[in-house]
Amino acid sequence: MPADSTGVLNFERNVNSLDWIEILTRMGQSATSDIAREKLLNLSSCRSESEALDSVENIFGAAEILSLGVRPHMSSLNLFPTWISRLRKKAQLKILEIRDVRHFCVETYALQEVLQEIETPWSQKLRQSLMEAERPISAIDQILTPGGEIRSDASQRLSELFSEKERLARDVQGHLDRLVHDHQMENLLQEKFVTTREGRWVLPIKSGMQHFMPGVIHGTSQTKQTVFMEPEKIIPLNNRLRQIEVDIEEEIERLLVELSLFLTSLAPDFETTRNFLEICDFQLAQAQFCTQIECARFEFSTSEVNLVGIKHPILALSGKPVVSNSVHLNSKKSILLLSGPNAGGKTVLLKSIGLAAQMARCGLPICAEEGSRIPFFKKIMIGIGDSQNVDENLSTFAAHLHILQKSTELRGYDQLILIDEICGSTDPEEGSALARSFIESFAAQKVFAVVTSHLGPLKSGWGPEDVILNGSLEYDPKSGRPTYQFLSGIAGDSLALQTARRVGVDPRIIDRALECLSPSTRARLDSLDEIERLKHDLSEMQRQLKSEMKKANEQKLRYENLIRDFESQKQGALEKTLKKAEKRVEEVIAQVRVDDTFKKHRQLQEIKYQLPEIVKAKPSSTLGNSSIESSEDFAKKFPPGTKVFVASLGKDGIIQSVPNTKGEVLVLANSIRLQLPWQELKPPTKSINPTGQILRETSSFVSSIAVEDRTLDLRGKTVEEALEIIESVLDRAQRSREERIKIIHGHGTEALKKAIRSHLSRSTYVKKWKSGGLEGGGDGTTWAEIMFE
Repeated sequence: MPADSTGVLNFERNVNSLDWIEILTRMGQSATSDIAREKLLNLSSCRSESEALDSVENIFGAAEILSLGVRPHMSSLNLFPTWISRLRKKAQLKILEIRDVRHFCVETYALQEVLQEIETPWSQKLRQSLMEAERPISAIDQILTPGGEIRSDASQRLSELFSEKERLARDVQGHLDRLVHDHQMENLLQEKFVTTREGRWVLPIKSGMQHFMPGVIHGTSQTKQTVFMEPEKIIPLNNRLRQIEVDIEEEIERLLVELSLFLTSLAPDFETTRNFLEICDFQLAQAQFCTQIECARFEFSTSEVNLVGIKHPILALSGKPVVSNSVHLNSKKSILLLSGPNAGGKTVLLKSIGLAAQMARCGLPICAEEGSRIPFFKKIMIGIGDSQNVDENLSTFAAHLHILQKSTELRGYDQLILIDEICGSTDPEEGSALARSFIESFAAQKVFAVVTSHLGPLKSGWGPEDVILNGSLEYDPKSGRPTYQFLSGIAGDSLALQTARRVGVDPRIIDRALECLSPSTRARLDSLDEIERLKHDLSEMQRQLKSEMKKANEQKLRYENLIRDFESQKQGALEKTLKKAEKRVEEVIAQVRVDDTFKKHRQLQEIKYQLPEIVKAKPSSTLGNSSIESSEDFAKKFPPGTKVFVASLGKDGIIQSVPNTKGEVLVLANSIRLQLPWQELKPPTKSINPTGQILRETSSFVSSIAVEDRTLDLRGKTVEEALEIIESVLDRAQRSREERIKIIHGHGTEALKKAIRSHLSRSTYVKKWKSGGLEGGGDGTTWAEIMFE
């Protein structure tokens, strides 16, 4: 972003007050690579409307993959910088690095196969941009097993060497076994077994008895009671074995050099594919988040804010019912002045509008309904919460005024101002006058603004010709609790005395407060009943309107179902027609003679013209379960055994049954069986990684997904706890021959990081360690390579 964009900089500085950081963090949790996660955490606005709209379409394209119930992983990107830098230098790759290359290719191949299932511009472009991953996987699998071992049949020479080694080892062991069981050797042997020292087969001879057996000594035990001797008879066989082992190492070295040269030739393809995998992981994470909160497409407008059914994204993630509201501003009413009771939802609505603006300018679908329109805001000025700045010697109110002053510099309907409790932390009379002056300045600048206030004088005095639109959040006069329903055109009362009664303040204090009110304020409170009746009537009208809209939507859904049934019948008829056409083509081909070319062509053209036209359905404009209209559709898309997100628990679960006659589905989540309506279930937050299954089903070569490196998250642990866990994990990793582990420790005070790295430096299990690097988790992670005997 430009350094001189004051509004944008101010936005970035106060972005946490808008809950934007939390949204990016939640979105980043859906990424499978560190680089995509980092990119999401630093998401900024697009450069133009067209770029933002393209981004939205890409997210809907990515959501098509998620609708299949799978989520391709790109975790191989974390280690990409390590091996690609060596390929650029034309260096020979280590076996561990070749495994990383294979993991990258496997994930690329799996993504290609998933992309075959959908036909969208996004998937087609991505599919064409990915490298042919099958070739490098085949080349690697000819030399390495999926576990990273060298294949004994990697080449004919290697196969012959391994066969000879195995034969010689049997011969040597046979000779030694005969010596062990020879009764003449009983007095010489310390134990009746054979072993190896320095790569050579030996016998354990009693100390002092070595002179009675011709051979070569290769060491003694720690107690000096045993001498390990290589009998003279097997020295030639052991010599040949050692030579074969040297030849095997040379042949393996040759194969690795050839493989590294081949992979080096693919370095440009690797780098191009890497860029698209990063983009794909980035957009899949966005799609996953937007699907969970049921985002929708929108349109950009030059002079209108029309947000239909807008919700706060974080509340939408909670799984609880969220009240949606619709807000409409235009050039005639461009400033929304929100008022109403404390804890009534004013700030939440203000943030919801601000987040919709920010998501739109960042190329994300917005948490609202289809048909919403919003400008592409170039700058957003935010004044929410305590803006006190000690460094600049600004009090809370002075900092608030500083933001208001900066806001007066914005011009045009592509600017948005969001001010919470304008001039509210000073004398009410002076604050009201100052707030009115600022709002009039905003009006003159022709910007869009949302302002909240409890200041009584500010709510009145606006004429029909003013661009200020009063609005309030409804509350239930019977219970005294807010309903969070937005009422346009009506100012709201703060209801301080009513709130005091509701929370149990002493009635004598409330009565005394009433006596202290000015006559005009008491008169206004006396007229509140009439105002509340008007608000109730307006609210009732809104409810009736929503009810009518619901009926209209149900009617629309009925017609859409009829259209879908028609499309199904049309498809059946089309298939029948195509079969008839194919039969006719076969008959024509069989009957027409070769020399009658023109006649044959004319007959085929007639058949072609008689084929029915194929009409494709329009893509959905919302993310989520919007394409599922009935329990039958749900059963097809989410059969028993598939994962779904259970909103009431905030966790994923597994479907156990098809919907019953009531539309309820049996779901298992956290060992709890729940009977839930299918409408409450959403796509899972953690979709299935299809890589392994795809390789098993579609691969033309024998392959399996590379074993994932063990990840050890020690954040929040004490140094003692962390070191104890590490030692146990390192021991298990060595026994199971895992080549490395990833340790996440974070930064904090760096005490944990220093202790872990110091421990790794001294550990007998660890060959070496290194930090994660910029794209591998940063200095908050450490990779430890395991040492094997």
